[in-house]
Amino acid sequence: MRISEKVIRVGLILMIALSFYFSYMIWLNPTGNSSGSEDTDTTVNPSVQTYKQKSDLFLPLYLSWQEDGEIKETNSETVIRAIQEEINQSSISDLTVKTYDDETDFAKATTLTQGISLSYYTSFYLEDYEETYDLDLSFNDKGEEDHLPFRRIQFDLNAHTIQFIDLEKNQVIEGSIDWDEAQVKSLLADNPREWTEMQQDDTENSNQFYTKDTIKLKKYSYYSSTQSQSLFREAFFNSPKDVKINDDSVDTYYYEGGQNMTVLQDQQLVKFETTISESEDVDLAMLSADYIKRLGNNFGTIRYFDQQDKHLEYRVFVEGYPVFSSGSQGVINVTFSDSGQTGSREMAISASLNAIQVPIPSETEVELPSSLTIKQNLLAAGAEPDQLGQIIVGYQWGEIKDAPLVNLTPEWYVNYDAQWISYDNLMEKLTEREEN
Repeated sequence: MRISEKVIRVGLILMIALSFYFSYMIWLNPTGNSSGSEDTDTTVNPSVQTYKQKSDLFLPLYLSWQEDGEIKETNSETVIRAIQEEINQSSISDLTVKTYDDETDFAKATTLTQGISLSYYTSFYLEDYEETYDLDLSFNDKGEEDHLPFRRIQFDLNAHTIQFIDLEKNQVIEGSIDWDEAQVKSLLADNPREWTEMQQDDTENSNQFYTKDTIKLKKYSYYSSTQSQSLFREAFFNSPKDVKINDDSVDTYYYEGGQNMTVLQDQQLVKFETTISESEDVDLAMLSADYIKRLGNNFGTIRYFDQQDKHLEYRVFVEGYPVFSSGSQGVINVTFSDSGQTGSREMAISASLNAIQVPIPSETEVELPSSLTIKQNLLAAGAEPDQLGQIIVGYQWGEIKDAPLVNLTPEWYVNYDAQWISYDNLMEKLTEREEN
């Protein structure tokens, strides 16, 4: 046999051996299981490696524009992101904090004639906003910058000022802003999406805006899919390769180094628990975001939505609107509790395995009454005015039986008694209460 033929034969043998080896590594993934049952869900979505940015998670949720007596609003992420970029490049200085005891004085201090505002549906801390967008906020008094919540960022285009407004405490953080106002106005004027005309509530000293007329919004259908369990293992555990697995029962259990995760198969639900160290000065939203951002783009657009005490919600957004469901779909819940150990606390994350993926084009529209009409109907039905908060559009998740499809239908949602509930369900509860 010639030497060249021997070399070729040896080369072929080596190639075959390498092929078997790589097949073994890909399909059996021996490094993913240190003990216990073999993980049958070893496909790791590569997009997990591309984390979301906190600037995406904490992007303001809607923008209002007041000009020449008109009020317009948009949920366009493109426009909001563009305005936020202008803020990132600005210089913000001379910030001072003032709390108003009188509602009339507070309303007067926060009233705009020419300006814009970016808003959240819940409170966010100024120091976290500063960190998220790498801003350098300059206070007149250095002792004022810690633990300042706000819900609205307001820009007076006449006075060239910026305000961070806390509507619950009637508190305003006001300062000067140096930015390209001409560019800002150009971005607003070039918004490709239609603006929704708004009107201010005629209630005395109200800071709320309501849609002026009925609005039409498209229905959406999406293909849904079940996310890999490995997605959550890779995102949440500190050492994913060392995770042990127990799948002897209907549900699957993952555990490593004091962290554990349960996959409830019947409910298609993931529950993760861990103990985290923290200082008293760290906000819970920032702590939770360190985990949520690792899910990458597998759930589409996820944004910070609500926070009540030690419970936070991140929701899936479609076309700038939050998704709601009767179950766990469309929302990631994060709950904190004290662990009993100094400098640490327990964190629990729950999320659905089901996610919407690919949209199916639809021209079907739903016409919704004005939000001011919704408010008036609720008050007439016996809603308590002091418990009635924001009224927003959300998309209701409706699964199609025997098909991997989800219908998303626009509806009004109301923050009532610090809980988000659909208008129809709230009206039903109020009616039942009146009858009883």
